[in-house]
Amino acid sequence: MIIDIKIPKMGQATVEVEIITWHVSPGSVVTPGSILAEIESEKTTIELESEVSGVVQEILVEADCETTVGAVVCRIKTNDSLVGG
Repeated sequence: MIIDIKIPKMGQATVEVEIITWHVSPGSVVTPGSILAEIESEKTTIELESEVSGVVQEILVEADCETTVGAVVCRIKTNDSLVGG
């Protein structure tokens, strides 16, 4: 199964964020807690973590680009889909 990774809510007023850097690329194997990227709002910088195990399939928003809270920024193919075909 493909899981969409979205920008989490970072505060009441935060709407736009910037992807500072990616720590993964397509083909990277991740587990829950793996750091995918660093994202920054006007007030804070956080690490975007994977909530699933799998392989990064696609990065949809490049580093140094702005996006919005709730936007899909990458996709991960879970291990269930790798095993199950």
